[in-house]
This record gives sequence, C-alpha cells and structure tokens, in this order.
Amino acid sequence: MPNICRILHFTTIVFLSAFTGIAQEIETPADAVKSAQAAAAAQQSALQREILYPLRQFFNSILQPKPASSGTTAPMIPATTAFQAEPGCTVAPLDPIEETSAAQLEISGANVVDVNDMVSAAAVALGKFQDKVASVGGKMVLKSAYRPAAYQKHLQNVWYKWMSELKDNHDPACQILRSEVEEEFTRHRLIETQHPVAVSDHTRGLAFDATVDLPPKAKMGRRKVTLDGLARLAGLLRPAIMADPVHFKYLGLPNVHLLASRRRHNA
Repeated sequence: MPNICRILHFTTIVFLSAFTGIAQEIETPADAVKSAQAAAAAQQSALQREILYPLRQFFNSILQPKPASSGTTAPMIPATTAFQAEPGCTVAPLDPIEETSAAQLEISGANVVDVNDMVSAAAVALGKFQDKVASVGGKMVLKSAYRPAAYQKHLQNVWYKWMSELKDNHDPACQILRSEVEEEFTRHRLIETQHPVAVSDHTRGLAFDATVDLPPKAKMGRRKVTLDGLARLAGLLRPAIMADPVHFKYLGLPNVHLLASRRRHNA
C-alpha cells in the first residue's frame, strides 16, 4: 500500500510538471497578438535598415539638387562705371560679362593666357615656336591665346562703345563712363582701325598674340633667320603683318609653305 502511494505521488508530480511546461508554452490570444506585432516590427526594421534606407539614399543623391560649385558662377567683375549706368548719361554702360571663363580673363587681364584650350596642334606649334625663338637668343612674351566667345563679344562691345558712342562724346554727364571705357579700350590693346570680329582665330583656338624680339643678326646654324622664317618652321603665319603684327595663326607646315611660296611669287 505504501508503495502504491509513492507511485501515485510520483506520477502526480511528473504529470503536474509536464502540464506546467505545456502551459508555459501555450500563449493567450493577447500574447499571440503582441508576439506577432513584435515580429512584424522587427521585420520592418530590418527591411528599412537593409533595403529601404539604402534605396532612399541612392535616389536622394540623384534627385536632390546639388549645391552649385564655385566654378559655375561667373566671378564678380571689379566695380567700375564702365559696367554701371551713369546718372544723367544717355549712353548705356558696357554689357555685363556673365560667362565664367570670360569673366576670369577680364579680371586677370594680361596675367593669364589660356593655352590649354587651344587646338592641340596649334598649342604644339606655339611650343615649337617658343623653343626656336629661344634657340637663337630671342625673347618672346605671350599676350593672348584662346579666348571664349563671350570674351570676344566683350572686346567687340568695348570697341563699338568707344568708337561709336564715347570717343567724341563731350556730355559732362558721360565723362566718367567715357574715361572708364577708354581705359578698357587701352587695356585690351584694341586698335581704332581694326574692330574685333565676332568669331576669330582666337575663339577657334588657332591663334595667339605675342611680342617677339630677335637679335639683330639672329642665326640658326649658319643661316640668318627672321621672325616670320622662325614662325613658318613651326607651322605658323602672321596673316596681317602691318595691321596686327603680334598675331600668329596656326596653319600647319604644308599650308604655310604654300602660302609663303605664293607671297614670294606675287612679290
């Protein structure tokens, strides 16, 4: 009898223990809802972290406007009345320069010469010419090379403003503007008898302006050389020696020799 009681007691303990474990594993409906919500939240968090957030960052980088860099806005032109209306003067000021590279050239003046944007063959010819001038003991100062179209337009504007509207203008209200435009005319080395064209060899990247001084008896080997002879050896020519003696244009060796031959024949 005592053994039977022990067996029943043991069985009861085992049964109760098993039931308690099962009860702990069984969730109430409310617990199930909470568990499901927690799992969904975890999945959503993982989805946002691993997929949605990177995608959002990617599309934001494409669609959001980027701040303008310092090179996209034209530099400020120094304040002068040449670019500002003069009270009481009926002559309009010079047009503003709004293109960046043209504005940079205007600010730098003769301090910056753009060789990098020349046609590559013309830039190579310029380098050869510099070497040849140096080899005979000459000195060369490069004044101008490539010019943006907007800069060429500015030169036109200065020329016509001075020659047509201000050179002979004696209106007291326009004298400050007249002085400023005259200074622009002089600074750009413009010539009264030669107005700048809209599209030039400079805007095409085929020309440069330079002053060249050669020794009186410059020689290459035993041969006496001239400025134009050195230029031809580099594939360059001065199209208008009398009117624009500092202007050199790249034509290439074959064309230069052909034109030089025609000039000698016509002479």
